[in-house]
Amino acid sequence: MTSTSLLAVSGASSKALWYLTRSTGLVALILLTATVVVGVVASVGWTTQRWPRFLSQHVHRNLSLFCVGFVAVHVITTVGDGYVPIGFADAFIPFRTPYRPLWVGLGALTFDLLLAVLITSALRHRIGFASWRFVHWLAYLCWPIAMLHGLGSGSDSALPIVLFVDAVCAAAVIGTVAWRLSTGRTFTPAVRAGAAVATVVVAVGIAVFALAGPLRPGWSHRAGTSAALLAQLARKNAAATAGTTAGAGTQSTATTAPATGSGSAGVPTAPFTVPLTGSQTTTNPNGQGAVQVTLTMQLQNTSATPLTVVLDGSAAGGGGVSLSSGSVTFGPYHGVVTGLNGGTVAATVSAPNPLVLTMQLNVSQNSGALSGTVTGTSAGSQR
Repeated sequence: MTSTSLLAVSGASSKALWYLTRSTGLVALILLTATVVVGVVASVGWTTQRWPRFLSQHVHRNLSLFCVGFVAVHVITTVGDGYVPIGFADAFIPFRTPYRPLWVGLGALTFDLLLAVLITSALRHRIGFASWRFVHWLAYLCWPIAMLHGLGSGSDSALPIVLFVDAVCAAAVIGTVAWRLSTGRTFTPAVRAGAAVATVVVAVGIAVFALAGPLRPGWSHRAGTSAALLAQLARKNAAATAGTTAGAGTQSTATTAPATGSGSAGVPTAPFTVPLTGSQTTTNPNGQGAVQVTLTMQLQNTSATPLTVVLDGSAAGGGGVSLSSGSVTFGPYHGVVTGLNGGTVAATVSAPNPLVLTMQLNVSQNSGALSGTVTGTSAGSQR
């Protein structure tokens, strides 16, 4: 087997794990939603001739087991994929992974809560009804935490099908909780009012977070991942793109592979890897420690597509810049810089088909001249 075919097999295996990770996470959210809904039905005591109360309890228990099973597969495939540095310990200990630590940590917290509910349910007759019931109420916390985990750490949050599933799950849980509060004869008016206010606050908070965070461009940078890790992931994407090109029988040298076509406004059609040239200028906007580096470049394609990157930060050793923020203009489109590591710049661009750009640049310290390549891939194909 040649090295090219080895790369193809490795890439296919990794891709399969990635798809399995995404799908099991989404299915786990659906199962968790169903668990909450059926659990409320059982607690209210709703029955019909065809749906006795014991059936609600039986279905609720089995849905819980299925949910934990899918979460376990989700964890195993995420760790096995190895694309990002997430280990098995990260599935149980929240907020320790360098990749989107808060949002991945919420997933670990959800898993811990689900395990606590299952374990105490199995030991219900030993620990007593009061203790079991207290822990079981934690299941209501699992759902909003799991929703935030999916939105914040997932790569598909903006896809229409994912948004549809999230919206349906949210509507189901909110409607069920409202029904539970309206039929809860054991609840005092104060408890009902407090629970209703809390439900509205959580629902609105999740919606505002989604609109201001994961559904806006540049979330991978703002999600808490370090710039160094973002640059490392960008290099992986570029290597995967180059390997796919080589496996297809086209030119395998990424630095000279031309774009296969032009999209709107002269922007190449993704995926592409195109040589570029340009220049670098450095200014000191406020006369203090701040540094602004402007990279003015032009793709060596038939449209000579302009590419401009502006890096804001502070001066670093060796004439570099410690990045605090950055913007990019690619043809008529704009975006944000998501990573900077040496001569590698990663960015996302809000074109009609959003792009992830990875620039491998060489800079002449004497003249400021730039040369290198830019690789573009569809944002929908990124992790």
